[in-house]
Amino acid sequence: MSLDRLFKKIISFLYSLLFFLVPLFFTFVNSELFEFNKILLVYAFTLLIIGLWLWRIILNKKIIFKRTFLDIPLLIFLASQALSTIFSIDRHTSVWGYYSRFNGGLLSTISYLLLYFAFVSNCEKEDVKKIIKISLIAALIISVYGILEHFGHSFSCLMAIKKFDVSCWVQDVKTRVFATLGQPNWLAAYLSILLPILLASALNRPPNPKIHGSWFMVHGSKFKVHGSKFMVHGSKFMVHGSWFMVQSSWFIILYLCLLFTGSRSGFLGFLAAFIFLGLTEILINGRQSLKLLIFYFFLLSLPLTIFGSPFSQLNQFIYYKNIISRFSSSNQISPAPSAKIQGPALEVGGTESGKIRQIVWKGTFEIFKRYPILGSGVETFAYSYYSFRPMEHNLVSEWDFLYNKAHNEYLNYLSTTGIIGLGSYLLIIFLFIFWNIKNETQKLKTSEKSLEWRFILQYSLFAGWLSILISNFFGFSVVAVSLYFYLIPAFIFVLNNSEDNLTSKTSNNINRPSLFPFAAILLIIGYLALSLINIWRADYYYAQGGKMTKNGEYVLAYQNLYKAVELSPNEPVFLNELSSAAANLALISAVNKDATSAAALIDLGAKYSNQAIKISPSNLNILKTRAKVFYSFSTIDPQYLDEALKTLLTIIRLSPTDPRPVYNLGLILYQQKKTEEAILLLKKALEMKPNYEEVRSALAQIYENQGKKEEALKELEYIYTVKPQDEELKARIEKLKEK
Repeated sequence: MSLDRLFKKIISFLYSLLFFLVPLFFTFVNSELFEFNKILLVYAFTLLIIGLWLWRIILNKKIIFKRTFLDIPLLIFLASQALSTIFSIDRHTSVWGYYSRFNGGLLSTISYLLLYFAFVSNCEKEDVKKIIKISLIAALIISVYGILEHFGHSFSCLMAIKKFDVSCWVQDVKTRVFATLGQPNWLAAYLSILLPILLASALNRPPNPKIHGSWFMVHGSKFKVHGSKFMVHGSKFMVHGSWFMVQSSWFIILYLCLLFTGSRSGFLGFLAAFIFLGLTEILINGRQSLKLLIFYFFLLSLPLTIFGSPFSQLNQFIYYKNIISRFSSSNQISPAPSAKIQGPALEVGGTESGKIRQIVWKGTFEIFKRYPILGSGVETFAYSYYSFRPMEHNLVSEWDFLYNKAHNEYLNYLSTTGIIGLGSYLLIIFLFIFWNIKNETQKLKTSEKSLEWRFILQYSLFAGWLSILISNFFGFSVVAVSLYFYLIPAFIFVLNNSEDNLTSKTSNNINRPSLFPFAAILLIIGYLALSLINIWRADYYYAQGGKMTKNGEYVLAYQNLYKAVELSPNEPVFLNELSSAAANLALISAVNKDATSAAALIDLGAKYSNQAIKISPSNLNILKTRAKVFYSFSTIDPQYLDEALKTLLTIIRLSPTDPRPVYNLGLILYQQKKTEEAILLLKKALEMKPNYEEVRSALAQIYENQGKKEEALKELEYIYTVKPQDEELKARIEKLKEK
């Protein structure tokens, strides 16, 4: 085997491993268990693949680059992201992505595009088959994982706490499973991409026993199907042959896991893919496919009746407990309590998700009005949204949650990258849809190609890709989904490979290969790989520091956070936490009458906070921590109170509709004996959020201290109307009335 061929095989293997590991990989020792590990894995594989690609170029003494229909649109999109990053309100976040989400930053976009170009330039049709096979195996493992979670058994808990239950998760994983993806909507989006491939495979079994091999089956490279027939007659269905049975079973396992996520966006994405695939199948095979699709429709409806759907309105008519309940009521029998099918909030919460989305989207358009051309900056939604956050957001149950995405991929691009960013993103989508439909239409006119495995795989991949467009309308892409968004077009271009649409650009002006360029590339890749390892290690220490802080082990917390900063000195999140750890130790030193240590720790905490805010000036989390840190310092040395107040005013300026910083500022002013100013601020906070219990309680206490009994009672009685079960509050009201 030639060295060039070996490099190609390794590249192919790395792609297969990438698509297998990314959806499965997570750890329990990082600050974010899922997305952080997945994006670092993507970066690592990108380095290896690009390194091998460059080695091939040097070895062959020519530029190995195959052009595709999407090259220019993809580069335009990349340019829009780069420009938005340059003019971003927070460049650090725009480059790396929002810490805890990670996916979507400029680096991740560059990585996905490099993987796209590397695939079309180095891989072949057989490589696509291998990747799809391994992807479906990964999806099967994940689906079994998720189904077991639904029934109260999580492999995650088995690994984390040695218990095969779901007690290791705070989330109600039995109601909404997430397996190894980290969140139900993310798992649903991932499964809806792969389900159409299984369905197309089941609908298009080999037409005669002479055909060997399957583009999907994993029971050997030469799987033989003998006399496989599917007969539909009335209400009787007879299935012969393992082809249909195995793939249908595989499909149902993935489908059940999709249902158990309770994700409406994922289910709608799958439904759109199913409709597209069904129409394509009918165009190809006519009545034969129609019969099979009818069978699958009833097959898919059965789990909806047993387990319910993600839509509560639909469950009134199809969920068996609701049907029994209505039947019992009509016969004047006490109805059985119907199981509550939990609908998702944005991720978890009380207020219905549709209502929250409307509010968030309203604020998103306001961001666009302020930054129409290039947006506020790639991945800066968590900062820019709060400058335009609608006042009605204060009345939902998740009013104080952090919203770092618009929960609509398109509006997210509109607000953070402007009309140029969204326009270039939509250009990719519309051009690929146009090209793909045109290409499929041409192939449908050629009857002998209608059953070719490449064509079947091509339109099923396209159906899965369409599901991403639907699920992203109600959510956003994560690492596993983004991989498919950018690489499915590459798969289809390779499957459709011809001189017309996939051409290779070569040059003979490259010098004769020598050992030096190979070694140079190896050193660069090695250095970057070591950087990735250090990023992972830094996050590990950051996570450990957070755990130590919660446990009250402040010295160990400081030591771990210091290690994180040593490994990643320019990460503002680490610097921010280190400043907080220094503040905790400073307070302890002050209590222990160690003025020297307290002063030194105050200086360190201030230094780290200043560094963090310099790198990420619009990060509200960092600003909020800074306000707490300097307020803590002020209890030791009053001169630091001015900086705490200044920071609170900055927070109020950046998030003018958030009542919490106004409330906090009011409390500080009251402590400074500025009672009237404090009351005005607390009243302002109530104007923003009339049901703000803490503010009314604080106002009641101030009024009581002033001897204003009626005003105090008014505030307390308002709280009591909301919390009539609060006996302590009731006693407080009665005591005040007796005065």
